[in-house]
Amino acid sequence: MKNVTRKTNIKRNLTFNIIKYVVQLLLQFVLRTALIYIMGAEYLGLNGLFTNIFGFLSLAELGIGSAIVFSMYKPIADGDIEKVKALQNLYKKFYLIISGIVIVVGLAILPFLKFFIDGEVGVDINIYVLYILYLMNTLLGYLSAHKRSLLFAYQRNDVENKVKTACLLGMTVLQIVVLCIFKNYYIFFIVNVVFTAIESIAIHFYAKKLYPDIAGKAAPLDKQTNNEIKKNVIALSMHRVGWVIVCSTDNILISAMLGLTVLGAYSNYYLIVSSLMAIFTLLTGALTGSVGNLIASSDKEYVESKFKKINFLFSIFSAFCTVCMLCLFQPFIQSWTGGGIYMLNFSCVVLMCLSFYINRMRTATNIFKDGAGIFYQNRISPIVEALVNLVASILLGIYLGLNGIILGTIISTIAAPLWVEPKVLYKHYFKKSVGGYFKTYLRDVVIMVVTAVACYGVGLLLPIGGLWWLALRFVVCIALCVIMLCILYAPTKEFKELFTGVIEKLRNKKAGK
Repeated sequence: MKNVTRKTNIKRNLTFNIIKYVVQLLLQFVLRTALIYIMGAEYLGLNGLFTNIFGFLSLAELGIGSAIVFSMYKPIADGDIEKVKALQNLYKKFYLIISGIVIVVGLAILPFLKFFIDGEVGVDINIYVLYILYLMNTLLGYLSAHKRSLLFAYQRNDVENKVKTACLLGMTVLQIVVLCIFKNYYIFFIVNVVFTAIESIAIHFYAKKLYPDIAGKAAPLDKQTNNEIKKNVIALSMHRVGWVIVCSTDNILISAMLGLTVLGAYSNYYLIVSSLMAIFTLLTGALTGSVGNLIASSDKEYVESKFKKINFLFSIFSAFCTVCMLCLFQPFIQSWTGGGIYMLNFSCVVLMCLSFYINRMRTATNIFKDGAGIFYQNRISPIVEALVNLVASILLGIYLGLNGIILGTIISTIAAPLWVEPKVLYKHYFKKSVGGYFKTYLRDVVIMVVTAVACYGVGLLLPIGGLWWLALRFVVCIALCVIMLCILYAPTKEFKELFTGVIEKLRNKKAGK
């Protein structure tokens, strides 16, 4: 029965994750196009800069959410409502404290904003007023944090995705209307703030309606659970610091060292990267709760078999996305923005694709590592990654510009998490050698490189310019990439098992009908 429920939750969460992603991607593209042609590149740069600054402020969360969500898996599987209620109350108290810290630190940063921008702002806007609006938007998002965690722990991400999609649709339409009529960035972002509040209230309402028993006072948590949460929070705070520094420094460094115009151009490319990353995030969101439930109720051999299948699928998908980006980035940006100041060098594109690939190849490992609650054992890795990233990005940025900043991020990933994360998963959960994993990883990298070289070489034969040629490039690149990956993976054990499994399911369905 648990297995049926888990499969149902994965399908439901994945369906609504995909719907949300498609809607979000289309709306982001339309909105960014409107910003480019109505407001200009500097506004895109400001948006990227403030997003990264508030990424740093999210350090106040310190991984508390992940620690408490992990602590919910077992009591939810056991039907221990009182313990879930106690964890919810604890989460709520934590977020009141976090909100206070964000307000204090956020206001403390205010006088230093000008140091994050190289040269003049270049836009007719008060960056301090805009910053306050971003701060309000961040705080409003915290209103429903504890209720979001409840939906996530119960594997009901689909509820949050429905609310998010509806709010995103309404917000984007209204923002485009505001841009066209008023051409005012203040009103544009106030619309964002209003819809963030609406989303938080709606999620709070739905979570309360779905789980009315998880409310009111609860007995204090037992000492063992409290100690476990404290230990995980300490470890996750180190993960959080590392993650925020790695993910939030690039835009700030680009703005401070190269200016808002370069950041605006980079952010157009990064929109495509982040859109593809969002697919991985939605898959992760659909799987994580179910993997946590799987680990809490299954033996290690069965869990490892599932890990290998999921890791194989993510490897293929990572290669596919990377190859398509490499071949289509430049012609797409050229057609979309008109080129000029919005175009980056091809060397920069190669580095962005490489950074994307090595980070997405970590997806399955992180899903299972988090599902197993392995936070403390690799707590040093993210700190090493963060320090290497900061030093390498600054030094290489001085000499190599934008390429150096991206290269610094790649070096930091290779320096620690790339090999530490799978090692701790195999050592502390599977209790096996990680050698087999790395052999498979190396094979996957070789297949990706061969596919990328072949597809890019064919792309050079096609003319650049015009929507029809762009459409032809898309078709040729996607078709050739799929064919190459199928040919190169065909001899592997994982591909044969996957192919056999698909055929078997189709036969069973046919027999059932």
